[in-house]
Amino acid sequence: MNRIRYAQVGLGGRARSFYESIASDYIHSSELVGFCDLNQTRMNYANRVLQEQFGYAPVPTYGADEFDRMVAECKPEVVIVTSIDRTHHRYIIRALELGCDVITEKPMTVDADKCQQILDTVERTGRNLRVTFNYRYSPHASLVRQLLMD
Repeated sequence: MNRIRYAQVGLGGRARSFYESIASDYIHSSELVGFCDLNQTRMNYANRVLQEQFGYAPVPTYGADEFDRMVAECKPEVVIVTSIDRTHHRYIIRALELGCDVITEKPMTVDADKCQQILDTVERTGRNLRVTFNYRYSPHASLVRQLLMD
């Protein structure tokens, strides 16, 4: 079975749940092929976590200005956008234009104009965009849900 190829842009606080899930729960169906961030230390940390906790091979790293190069060299099918909110639109639009589907952490973007640009790009390219909200799966939020259900 072919695994889905993921690249991730933005390796700050929101990023870890995504790359750890790919390296563990979804290892048989998914693979990380590239990291992109303006901070090399964050990418090195993510690679260290992946290696030490999951035995995952290091993922190639690219600077924030090397996004197009990352997509060209790593050939992801899906780009996960977990960068700071004000940069989401830039990476979402470009990934869609380069032929990738996109998963982005909420908020999709920071204002109506950028939102419309994203929606127009989805329509123009025919690619898929999913907006996620990882906080709902945090341990304390899951516990609150379970308490309410009980």
